[in-house]
Amino acid sequence: MSTLDTQRVFKAAAIQTGPVLRDAPEWFDVPATVQKAVGLIGEASRNGARLVVFPETWLPSYPYWGYDYSAAPLYRDLWAAYLQNSIVIPGKETEVLCEAARRNDTYVVMGLCERDGHYHGRMYNSILYIAPDGSILGVHRKICNTHMERLFHTTGDGGDNLRTVFETELGYLGGSICGEHSQLALMYNWIMLGVQVHCSLWPGLVGTKNESDICTRSFCWAAHAFGVMSHTYFEEKDLPRDFYKNSYFTNPSAFCGGSGIVGPFGTYVTEPVYDQEAIVYGDIDLHEADKARFAVNLTGVYSRWDILSLRTGDREYRPIGEMGSEGERIRELEARLQDLERVVDGLRAGEQTER
Repeated sequence: MSTLDTQRVFKAAAIQTGPVLRDAPEWFDVPATVQKAVGLIGEASRNGARLVVFPETWLPSYPYWGYDYSAAPLYRDLWAAYLQNSIVIPGKETEVLCEAARRNDTYVVMGLCERDGHYHGRMYNSILYIAPDGSILGVHRKICNTHMERLFHTTGDGGDNLRTVFETELGYLGGSICGEHSQLALMYNWIMLGVQVHCSLWPGLVGTKNESDICTRSFCWAAHAFGVMSHTYFEEKDLPRDFYKNSYFTNPSAFCGGSGIVGPFGTYVTEPVYDQEAIVYGDIDLHEADKARFAVNLTGVYSRWDILSLRTGDREYRPIGEMGSEGERIRELEARLQDLERVVDGLRAGEQTER
C-alpha cells in the first residue's frame, strides 16, 4: 500500500467500560456484552472514529479472580464457565463484531479470551483485529501471561503471532497486551515491522495505573508511533455482588481506568481519563510520526543491525507433530555443518599452500 492510499489524519477511540457480568452461577453474559460492544462501536463511529480499541480480554471478561482452596468446587464451575463463554475465531460472536465494523466503516480492535476451536480446553489472551470491510485482519495471542491469567491462558507462539502489524489505510496497525509491554524484544519486533498506530490493552486495575502510563508512553517514544490505550472500568452499580469470593469485584476501588491517546513523542494527545466510564477520543496525524523520527529513528539511521539483531521463532507451536521430525532437522543441520567444515578446511589448506 502506498503513502497515497493512507489516511494520514484520523480520529481514534479508546473504550473505557466493562463487560456485562452476572452473579454466580451465571457469571458471564456474552450476548449482552457483544451487543454492548456493537453500541459502543456505533457511538464512536458517529463521533468520527475510524479506529475503536477495546481493553484486555474485555470479551467475556478479564479473569479478575484467583483460586481459593476453600471454594474449590465453585472455582471449577467458574473455570468451565469461562471456557464455555470464551470466543472462537471465527465464530458467531466475531461475525456480529465484523458486521458492526463493516456497518460503521471502522477498524475494531477487540481484547478477548479466545477459545481454541481445535484443542478443547485451550484459551488465549488475544487481540482480534477487524477491518472496515468486516474481514478479520488477524489475531495476536499474548506471549507471556501474568498472575491470574496463568490459570486460564496458554501462551502465544511464534510464526504469524509475531507478525501482527497490519498495513492498513490508517497506517501500520499493531498492539500489545498489558505486561507484554515489558517484553522489550517483542516491542522491538513491532518497531521493526513498522508499527505506526499501537493499540495498548489493559485491565483497568489500580495496580497497573503507573505501568500502563510508563510502558505505553515509552514505547510510543521509541517507536515514534501513536498509542491508543484502552482500560476496563466498572461503575459500582454494574459490578456483580456474588461472583466469587476473592474476585476484584468485591472492591470497587480496585478499578480506575486510565484510557488515553499517546503521541509519537511520548506525550499525551488526550490525557488519561480515570474513575469513570468513557469513550476517549484523540486525533492521530501520521505526519507527526514522521517528524518524530528526525533524531532517533530505530528503523533507520539510529540502528546498529550489524552488532545488535533480533531472532524470532518463525514456526507455530503445535502439541502434536510427526515423530522424528525434530531429529531429522537436527541431522540436516549437522550435515550442513560438516559441509561447511570441509569448506573451511579447504580454505585453510589453500592458505598454507600459498605460504
